[in-house]
Amino acid sequence: MPMRPQDERYRVLMAAAAAATLGPDHPVKLRITLEGQSYDVDVEVLPDQALDDPDREVDMAIPDSVLLPPLLPDTRPEDRICRSPLAGLIVSVPATVGRFLRQDDPVVIIEAMKMQTTVGAPVEGLVEEVAVAAGDSVKPGQVLCRLG
Repeated sequence: MPMRPQDERYRVLMAAAAAATLGPDHPVKLRITLEGQSYDVDVEVLPDQALDDPDREVDMAIPDSVLLPPLLPDTRPEDRICRSPLAGLIVSVPATVGRFLRQDDPVVIIEAMKMQTTVGAPVEGLVEEVAVAAGDSVKPGQVLCRLG
C-alpha cells in the first residue's frame, strides 16, 4: 500500500531514511504535531551495537508523579468512619488499632434482637481509633472506628 505524502508515517520514514543517509553525526530535525501542539525534535540514528548491548546503562528521568502511590478513587474523610447501622450490644471487636483492614473486613459484631450482625469496614485502611469495646451499647450512626 503506497503512503501519501500527507501521511505522518511517510514523513517519519523519510526522516529516518535521511538520518541513515546522513549518518549518526548529523541529527535530523523534525516537527511533530500532537493534538494541535507542535514540538520540534532532533532525531539521531544510534549505532546498531548500542541497541544490542544488554548491559548498557541508560540515564532516564522518571517523573515524580510516577513514584507517588496511587490515589484512592473518590474517598472522602467521612468515608473512613465506620458507623453502627443499628442499635444493639457490641459482642466482639475484631478490629484493633494499627491493623490494616480491607473493605468489608469485620470491624465489630453487634447483637440486636438475638441476632448478630457483622459490621464491615467501609473502605480499606489502617485502623487509627476504635471507639467501642465488647459490652458497650451503641445507637444507629454511632462511630465504631476510624480508618486512616
